[in-house]
Amino acid sequence: MLHQPIKFALTSVLVLCFMSFNSFAQTCNCSQEFNYVKDKIEKNYAGFKDKVNSKTEAIYRKRTQVALEQSASIKTPAHCIYLINDWLTFFRDGHIQIGRNRISKDLEKVKLQGRIQAIESIGLSNDQLTNLKNTKGITGIYWNEDSSARIAVIRNKTLFRDYAGVVISAKAGMWLPGQVVLELKSGKDTLKGIMYDKYYIPTSVSLLIKGNALGSFKREGSKQSSGEIFSEATVASKVLSTKTLYIKISTFNQNNARNIDSLFKANQSNLSKMPNLILDLRNNGGGADFAYSPITPYIYTKTVRNIGADVLATDDNIAGWAAIATTNGLPPDQKVFISHVIEKMEQGKGKLVSFSDDSNISLDSVATYPQKVIILINKHCASTTEEFLLLAKQSSKVTLMGEHTAGVLDYSNMRGADFSCMPYMLYWATSRSRRIDEGLAIDNIGITPDKVLSPEQNWINEAKYYIEK
Repeated sequence: MLHQPIKFALTSVLVLCFMSFNSFAQTCNCSQEFNYVKDKIEKNYAGFKDKVNSKTEAIYRKRTQVALEQSASIKTPAHCIYLINDWLTFFRDGHIQIGRNRISKDLEKVKLQGRIQAIESIGLSNDQLTNLKNTKGITGIYWNEDSSARIAVIRNKTLFRDYAGVVISAKAGMWLPGQVVLELKSGKDTLKGIMYDKYYIPTSVSLLIKGNALGSFKREGSKQSSGEIFSEATVASKVLSTKTLYIKISTFNQNNARNIDSLFKANQSNLSKMPNLILDLRNNGGGADFAYSPITPYIYTKTVRNIGADVLATDDNIAGWAAIATTNGLPPDQKVFISHVIEKMEQGKGKLVSFSDDSNISLDSVATYPQKVIILINKHCASTTEEFLLLAKQSSKVTLMGEHTAGVLDYSNMRGADFSCMPYMLYWATSRSRRIDEGLAIDNIGITPDKVLSPEQNWINEAKYYIEK
């Protein structure tokens, strides 16, 4: 098989608030940071010319000017990063992200007590809580995804929010009653803003408003999901019956590649004789393409078409690719592949240069078993996982079950750079798939399952029933 490009995806967009007003004002300037980010995106993001075109340029310029004007009055790092994140949503690309850099991680524990003291608190009376139990719309009482915290969502308008999420109760070591851990602004069908994690670090969130749920938060008293328990293991397997083997892979991160390879080797006997395989890729946000290579011989049935990609050759992008080549545990063949990419980029600066050819991938034989493969997918499947699914769905053995994937793939191969002042990193996509030119883009669309499953169903049981019937 041909070398495949490496894609790295972050599972969330993290923002960090651990500096006081004084230290931020003394050392950083939000307008300066905004302009720095804007410059990096305009020069290095492989999708910029697609996203800012003759139809959208005026909107982009106006939005940028408004953000720049707002940045001049911002005095806290959390609100500065919130503004920059909000500006970045123009591009509607999950491969543009802001993350903590190494310095901020080192300081995280040291600054924890200061963040706890700085967190806003709102007191709620018993009468207010009783009324919230009976409200409709967005306000109400909610439980988070693992039921470790009970949150009151109240209308509480400021410059940066329309709603506040106030802790009613939480398990030990998490939040304290009265703390404001959600700051949300209204959108068409979403609430966007900040959620503070258990370390009181603000995370940029977008919560879909749907029925009795705000994203993963469920209204108290509403019907819950199937109660299916998700394993925390990065890989897992289980024989469900004499006919069906279950394998779970939580990430294609390159650090998990050896675990995936070992898991398939350990299950070689089962895979060579059992007719059915359920491959659970739910919540797999991506990683590196070479990590899924142990799977392909078991799902392959015919020659597979792979559409290649181009990389934007800039100095920052070249530096980003060179940094990846030094990653611990990277296979030697991938280091060679990256060196070839960098060589092409050096020769074609300022242009999109091909680094992954269109190809037809063929294996020498088709495995007799498994005969049928169900792949479980959900909205958190993204990036490299979607790349794998585009190949897998060309197999006559494979059925996709679950829900639409994230749709974060057309622009990929994220690379990054430190902010100019604040302790964050900006990541952007350096490559552009030629699927776009063929009208086969999937960004913000996702990959559609062959059979849709609802959150109330036990997906593993449903897959087992379907594949064995």
